[in-house]
Amino acid sequence: MGFFSIIIKSYIVVLILRNVMTRQELYLNPLGKIVASLTEPIYGTLFKSMPHEKSKKYTVFIIAFFTLLLGMVYWTLSGQTLLGSIVDAVDDVVRFLMVFYIISIFLGSLLNTAYQTSIYTTFFYRIGLFWVKIARNIINIPNNWITVVAVFLVFSVYVIVDSVFQVIFSLTFYGNFNLLGTLVFSVKYGLFSLIDLLGILTWLIIIRALISWVSPDPYNPLVQLIVALTEPVMGPFRRLIPTIGIVDISPIIAIFIIEFLRVFLKRLIGLLL
Repeated sequence: MGFFSIIIKSYIVVLILRNVMTRQELYLNPLGKIVASLTEPIYGTLFKSMPHEKSKKYTVFIIAFFTLLLGMVYWTLSGQTLLGSIVDAVDDVVRFLMVFYIISIFLGSLLNTAYQTSIYTTFFYRIGLFWVKIARNIINIPNNWITVVAVFLVFSVYVIVDSVFQVIFSLTFYGNFNLLGTLVFSVKYGLFSLIDLLGILTWLIIIRALISWVSPDPYNPLVQLIVALTEPVMGPFRRLIPTIGIVDISPIIAIFIIEFLRVFLKRLIGLLL
């Protein structure tokens, strides 16, 4: 099931990327060309005569369809009830979207900074901008501190949506529900998903350390993305920790601290929730 889940979630990311790209970017930008080739079979068939900007409104329905498809896969492979499988799929996708939008908000905040990437940052900025605008309407604070509010907003929406589906499931199968228990469940596993990002950061630091030995092309989009994601963490470590000869040990120290924090935070949340 994990394989199908990864495929469908990856395609959902592609759909969201298409939604923030202009028509010119879809056919001229290197990333846009990939997105267009993967999504055109759907959009070209269903919305052939519809303008590009107007067809974007239906992306949410396509994402809902693939979420339902994931539920069908769960139902086929797990043997549990159809409704239970769909609820699990919704829970899985909603939690994934929460994490993805928080990553997008973070990457978007790097726009016009020393860490920006020329190809990717603008797209992630557009993805996260929706939540940043809502956050500014709630509380207007200066600079990138608004991203903290936007992240909290995304997490709050995730908890509400996920809890609603859990309540529907409980009412359908058990005739009652525990609202507090449902909220705690959503908060707990939502936080676990965010903490797991530290594990991804660890791997990105390892990859960056390995490719640094082969003098990578600094203009390569993938290299730029890895540097943009790791530099906010690696920069302070590099300034604080001196090199030993020509060997930079800051990645090793950073990985050790990140992994310690990941395990510590998971255990702490497990105890509290």
